[in-house]
Amino acid sequence: MVARYAKSYVDRLYQTKDIFALHSVISVVGRHRDLPEQFSLFLRLWDWCCSTRSGIWQYYEGVSADEFESLAGALERFGLHELSKRYRSGMSTWKEPEGCGELDRWIENHWPELEATAFRLIADSRECLYDES
Repeated sequence: MVARYAKSYVDRLYQTKDIFALHSVISVVGRHRDLPEQFSLFLRLWDWCCSTRSGIWQYYEGVSADEFESLAGALERFGLHELSKRYRSGMSTWKEPEGCGELDRWIENHWPELEATAFRLIADSRECLYDES
């Protein structure tokens, strides 16, 4: 069964900029139909941002080289060069003791900007999440 979300629900999530609920909706909708690339970037960026709970090093330990390069490249294609630089920095330091401590702190200190950046990726494309039937 395909999950469907009411247009009013999607609009409310956009109006309140509920990043976590939008992440869930995009994940579900994306399983059943193709969405523009910015939605995939939104999901992957937010997964990375939320990996700091136990230390961002765990994200890098589990990400494949292909996934890593894919996200770094997408950040650059969407003009998020500083974010790509930060993202890439974790891959080169995660194996060192306290190597990602600075990146963990940077993410924590820039949380509002990261939320805003993630939202901007999908801000003008809410219609892609509307029920197609």
